[in-house]
Amino acid sequence: MNNFVYHNPTKVIFGKGQIAALEAELKPYAGHTILFVYGRRAIRELGIDETVKTVCQSLNITCIEQGGIRPNPTLESVLEGRKKILKYDVSMILAAGGGSVIDAAKAMAFAPFMSERAVWDVFMRKQQPEKALPLGVILTLAATGTEMNGNTVITNEATRQKRSCGYPVLHPRFAIIDPVYTQSVPAHFVTAGCIDITMHIFEQFFSTTEETDTADALSLGLLKNVVALTDRLRRGEDTYDVRANLSWASTIALNWLLAQGKVGDWATHQLSYPVTEHYGITHGYALTTLYPAWLKTALKYNPDTMIRRLGQIGAELFDVHDPTTVIERIRGLYKLWGAPTSFKEADVIPDEPTIGQFVKQVTIAGPVGTVIKVDAAMAQEIYQQARS
Repeated sequence: MNNFVYHNPTKVIFGKGQIAALEAELKPYAGHTILFVYGRRAIRELGIDETVKTVCQSLNITCIEQGGIRPNPTLESVLEGRKKILKYDVSMILAAGGGSVIDAAKAMAFAPFMSERAVWDVFMRKQQPEKALPLGVILTLAATGTEMNGNTVITNEATRQKRSCGYPVLHPRFAIIDPVYTQSVPAHFVTAGCIDITMHIFEQFFSTTEETDTADALSLGLLKNVVALTDRLRRGEDTYDVRANLSWASTIALNWLLAQGKVGDWATHQLSYPVTEHYGITHGYALTTLYPAWLKTALKYNPDTMIRRLGQIGAELFDVHDPTTVIERIRGLYKLWGAPTSFKEADVIPDEPTIGQFVKQVTIAGPVGTVIKVDAAMAQEIYQQARS
């Protein structure tokens, strides 16, 4: 187990009706201007839009809107927000929505402190943001965990690249998590969100660091709980308590608590980004399209780590221990949830030039992952294996 320092500055305000706390959280910005970032119809249908505007009016806050943020948020939308921040002298950003909205808002938060061109350089690891505007979030989807971390993922449509970065200055100051809001999300995205939660756990669980019993126990317990909650939802048990437990699990799965004392992997996320960008596949389903192929490749090249780790998952979830069988059970679980587990099942078959483009994008800064170092040759192997 490795040394670590864990600090999470995000204040979580959790539960039914907790948007009532918004006024207290915005009071420090009374008389100032905020940028209100959101997606499309959901915040109006949920009444969030009306609440935000009422609170802003009572506090004499000027509310500048940046709406229309779509899934897989674009650099263009971030730069639009940057222009408004500079034009209206914005003091704080409030984001209401799911992971895409919050990720866009995080990028907008650091964007005014550097040139327009430098914003993308941050995602290319050429620059690092040193400061950002304060950010508050109102969550409407259990999936990404972005409400309690400093990560953001943005797509550059001009270069056809989807890139992530993470910095402490991008942590939200507060996160209002009302599980009731998640009950308005269409089933397709609910399932994709549940998959994303499990993948965040897997990416931190699979590790070459040894003697990480506490972190592993946390991961395995959370994983078992998320699987059970997802199954309950799919059986029609859509209660507040199921949604509440799933919402909190989503936050814990990527507030970096599970990663302490060990090194995670994250190769599958990197491999999925060009697939999402190229085909428009929802993030969670892009992950399941590739994950069985990554598991098989990792077992092939690092059997010592994978046999042990897969055995732990097999014992906890499936009552099996054979690593190949565990991989098939994981694949079967995602199939049961209606997710594709190969390119063929996703109705997309990338040709050789397309796979070559994917490989180049993933490995542009060098190999990715830690359980196996996914270089160009190995990325090619994974994409090829994911075809069927």
